[in-house]
Amino acid sequence: MRLLFFTGLFILFSGLAYGQKTITGRVTDGKSPLSNVQIANLASGSKTTSDAEGQYQIMAEPRQELRYTYMGMDTITIMVEDVTRILNVKMNPKVEELDEVTVSKTILKGQKEMKLQYDSNPNIVKSAFGFIDKEASAFSMRILSEEELDPVPNLNLVIQGRFAGVNSFCDERGNLVVSMRGPESISSPRRAVFDVDGMVLNTVSCFQFAGNIKRMAFIPSLKATSLYGTIGLGGVVVINTKTGTITPGENNKPYDYAILRNNFVEEGDVIENVTEQTLPNYSKQLRQSNSVAEAKTTYNANRATYGNHPHFLLDSYAYFYEERGEESYANEIMERFVQVTDKNPVMLKALAYTLESENRYEKAHEIYKKVYTLRPDYAQSFIDVANSYRNLGQPKSATTLYARHAYLQDEGMLPIDSMELGTIMKREMQNLFTLENSTLKIKNRKKAKDDDFSTRLVFEWNDSEAEFDLQFVNPGNQYFNWKHTLTEMPERIQSEKRLGYSMADFLLDDELQGNWKVNATYHGNKQLTPSYLKVTIYRNYGSKLQSKDIKVYRLGTKGANQHLFDFYLPSRVAKSK
Repeated sequence: MRLLFFTGLFILFSGLAYGQKTITGRVTDGKSPLSNVQIANLASGSKTTSDAEGQYQIMAEPRQELRYTYMGMDTITIMVEDVTRILNVKMNPKVEELDEVTVSKTILKGQKEMKLQYDSNPNIVKSAFGFIDKEASAFSMRILSEEELDPVPNLNLVIQGRFAGVNSFCDERGNLVVSMRGPESISSPRRAVFDVDGMVLNTVSCFQFAGNIKRMAFIPSLKATSLYGTIGLGGVVVINTKTGTITPGENNKPYDYAILRNNFVEEGDVIENVTEQTLPNYSKQLRQSNSVAEAKTTYNANRATYGNHPHFLLDSYAYFYEERGEESYANEIMERFVQVTDKNPVMLKALAYTLESENRYEKAHEIYKKVYTLRPDYAQSFIDVANSYRNLGQPKSATTLYARHAYLQDEGMLPIDSMELGTIMKREMQNLFTLENSTLKIKNRKKAKDDDFSTRLVFEWNDSEAEFDLQFVNPGNQYFNWKHTLTEMPERIQSEKRLGYSMADFLLDDELQGNWKVNATYHGNKQLTPSYLKVTIYRNYGSKLQSKDIKVYRLGTKGANQHLFDFYLPSRVAKSK
């Protein structure tokens, strides 16, 4: 056991021993190249500028950040990864602040919408100045959600160690003292004030709200003065209690995202079969083959040109295995793919996704282990291998992996999440414990309530640079968009890269039963190559009747809102007895 532990540490640190490499790319405004863009490596201090064609090159190591600056454009910061070689960057015009009248109208409209969204959107908090959406606010704000706020004896234990620069303690009177330090803070930060359910207070007790906090937000010093004036010089801690933030709902349930807006999908807004329409020529030629022999001839003819191209090999493997049932021939192509992508975890994950969708779990497991070896410091590697063990009926091995990840975090060898990864991993572990309880003999677990069972959609993407929109269309043809782009959610994408994960999940109950549609718009991945999106649809999630279906999509056409899949949300989810 001790030998195994040290072996794991060796693999971890050997995986972190990356070397410096040249990053090249082109900077544009989406149409034209941008010259004289300032590109700086924030770690090494090296700098360069783009030429007349927008081209640039700069040296960087994985985990270092490159910052792109240009007058009149929003500054962009991108973290370099192990596979990063090309970063083609699109810069967006900086949006100037609107005049007072327009802003007032926007706020009035936004407040009503945010009030309705509050229960289902963890990025919204209630303050003395109305509802604030973290994603839309003009200042940074860090939020702890209800799932992260475990019942503890006092507030100090909730805050301690959560965020860099946020310090807290209980004074001799039992009052909570919080101070914040940020880039704009004064050298000796003052005490923060508290905004509890819309009431600004100078002091709160450390023991006042135990077990009754729904959401907690931290607004750093000088940013807080724009709302709170001089009392916000030390920062503001916004506390929303469960009893003090009752918001509108139907039958005491939150409104569905889509029905909060007048958003309807119009005819022509969604393109069907966009992947088939935009396949490369070699894939079209394969699909036009009239026989297996003709398809093999076509493959061999193209192999001379594309034989070392991962996408050609992966597309060809999937065609012969799925369309022609030629398992042996497909396996030969797969072996060639693994040779070509031996050190490329991004493409190896695309293969693992494909194998899972084909129920080839043992093959997928071997690939996930290979990715884990290449990326032992990525949280996604732990999740993928753990879920792969579950597919093979080995829940104990899955539990061990999650325990190892938690241990490495506790020892400071892996970073701790401050956004969504912690919630996702907690959900994965709880589901593992719930469904495998008899095997793992886990005692005293909290049983899920019947009405907790639902449909869960888990989206994973092989390339962390992939930018896309997911569109969820409810049975009433109204939609909600989740935009995974640097423009819309830069903090989340930065967190994904820092922690090493590329997934998001969505839970649906039986509030709006009927047929749902999921669409996606691909915006690229900075290398001008396709990205692969894996979707796991869990039905009766959390119940012993839980089942899942895995689908994989090749995203290659930029700007097209393409239909991915439909799923039916039953009026009453199945319940185990």
